[in-house]
Amino acid sequence: MAIFPFPNGMGIQMTTQSAEHPAFLTRMRALIAGEVSADTLESYRNAGGAAYKLFIDAEQRRNELADAGKTPWTMTAAERINMVSTWVAFALQTLGDAFLEATYEADPGTVGFVPAITARQADLFYGEVANWLAFAAKAETDDQFLLPVHMPFDLPAFVEVDPCPTSHLLAMLAAASKIVDHAGIAVADCARSAKGGDHDREIATLKGRMAAITASHDYAQSMHRDGVVPSNETHERIEATIKTVIVDAFRIGQIAAMPELAAHASSPVAASSPIGQLAALARPMLPLPGQPGFDRFCLTDPHCVSHLTRDPKAGPAIDYLWSHDPSPQKTLAIQEEILAALVRGDIDYGKGSTGRIGHYYCCPWSAIYHVNRPVVIGGQELQSGQEFTYDVSADISADVSAEEIADGGLFKRNILVSRFSSTSRTDYCDGGKNNDGCGGKD
Repeated sequence: MAIFPFPNGMGIQMTTQSAEHPAFLTRMRALIAGEVSADTLESYRNAGGAAYKLFIDAEQRRNELADAGKTPWTMTAAERINMVSTWVAFALQTLGDAFLEATYEADPGTVGFVPAITARQADLFYGEVANWLAFAAKAETDDQFLLPVHMPFDLPAFVEVDPCPTSHLLAMLAAASKIVDHAGIAVADCARSAKGGDHDREIATLKGRMAAITASHDYAQSMHRDGVVPSNETHERIEATIKTVIVDAFRIGQIAAMPELAAHASSPVAASSPIGQLAALARPMLPLPGQPGFDRFCLTDPHCVSHLTRDPKAGPAIDYLWSHDPSPQKTLAIQEEILAALVRGDIDYGKGSTGRIGHYYCCPWSAIYHVNRPVVIGGQELQSGQEFTYDVSADISADVSAEEIADGGLFKRNILVSRFSSTSRTDYCDGGKNNDGCGGKD
């Protein structure tokens, strides 16, 4: 049985108390360092006992099922959903806690405050925990419950900032160590429960993937030397490797709980799987137009949204795009593939000699991406070293009027591969009414 120590030791309690009631000097140091309050994150951390208790209860239940002769392959669908939901909740809570605690350890003088990037990252992890606790509870009491999301569940995106603070890199290294340790335990538990069964090949594959994750983790950890500030190049290599490690460990923990996900590690589950019938019909995880939480700029390069929201022509152009999209589900599904590829490290934001190279000049002003390793997005094979953007438009030519599009005419969703160059032009793609010059790449 895997045992996880609850964060209730004296040292952690003292840190929590300091974080909740920072002294005046602590506040001043944080202000000088440009750090932000961790009040909300501390509330999430204090609520983490529910995720840890659920994890220990699930491990006990897994042992009971194993004693009864059940394996992850022979458990009921509801039992597997309970296990995988527990893992996701536990892993996300662990990652959020690790980012917070590592930051405090790196700078004890500002406990209760963290760099803005760390605050945003931890909040993304913590923000999903409650949903997965609810899924686990539902699966425990309802044997017909099906997960309403694509699986394997993609880790929330990593927050990007250039340059990345060294303290945030240290937090990523600490978080990776914890998630890799627990993923290894999950794989070992899966292998032990199926020992002597009919799944030796699957177990060997699972162990091999875990070994590769561990090797990458150890390599990244060895590249970092305590007390030495890494060069920019070394920092970027460590950062890229450790992000991939965290994503892969998060995913393999899900596969250990629900082995049928192994064949669908970067796509929705198949219709024949226990949750496939719902997942095949499930709406994109990005909210659709008209649904709560929909962001009309969700296709836009996040680094230029604040600028575009102040552009009086941009909002109407985006609204024009969505109002003429005959299938927003398809549009958002491709965007989800892009976001998932970013999380996995398959792609990254395009960079030039002076930093990020910006966004595409046409509405919805998508980011320019660089392909790190071969990947398929939107049905198109992309090769290492290529640059691409997501070109979406309801204004594909001067010969296509808005009326024709609104009546079901052509609408473009294109993974555009090119070598992009600077331009002063901005195209609002709203039928030619608002096209002028103000930046982007073409």
